[in-house]
Amino acid sequence: MLRLQQYVELVRSRDQNKLIEAISHAKKHLIPWKDQYPNEVQRVCGLLAFPPGTPSPEYAELYSSDRWTYLASLFMKTHNSLLALPSVPLLHIALSSGLSALKTPSCHSKHGASISPTSSSALTTSVCPICSTELNELARNVPYAHHTKSHVESDLLLLPNLQAYGRERLEEFSRKAGVSVGEVKDLRTGETFKVETLKKVYIT
Repeated sequence: MLRLQQYVELVRSRDQNKLIEAISHAKKHLIPWKDQYPNEVQRVCGLLAFPPGTPSPEYAELYSSDRWTYLASLFMKTHNSLLALPSVPLLHIALSSGLSALKTPSCHSKHGASISPTSSSALTTSVCPICSTELNELARNVPYAHHTKSHVESDLLLLPNLQAYGRERLEEFSRKAGVSVGEVKDLRTGETFKVETLKKVYIT
């Protein structure tokens, strides 16, 4: 393919010396393949009679600049195949396996996508790797996690700052932190709240 593209670039110039060089190039690198690819070799030899901008789609395709993109893609594919390398970076493969263990349907829900990073609701998802802007797109096509047992605390309480903790863990932490009776302390932010401001969370 690279030899063919070199030939095309020589013909594209339409310079007399370049055309003579293109004929020599074809004799050396393209004609030896005429038995294996008779139609292709015949087609490229006919390119000498068709300048760039020709209305003939068969020859216009050979002059197309998109062929360079195709050659680059073919080079990478061949390189990876020869070295037994995956088509995607190894880091992405390693990350995908870890992201799959964390991914839930809500991570790519329409509701989740509409939450702005500055909204108060975003505080509850800021620690989720799947919902982060850096990994969200990479995790989009990995399968959801398969959990046969729930690891969510059954006695969740929602604090006014939208953080949620298990009642037992929250009360134990507050007791150790020495807060007043009837108050609890946020494990992350250190804020204190009245017990009556907490809401029971039901997992559905």
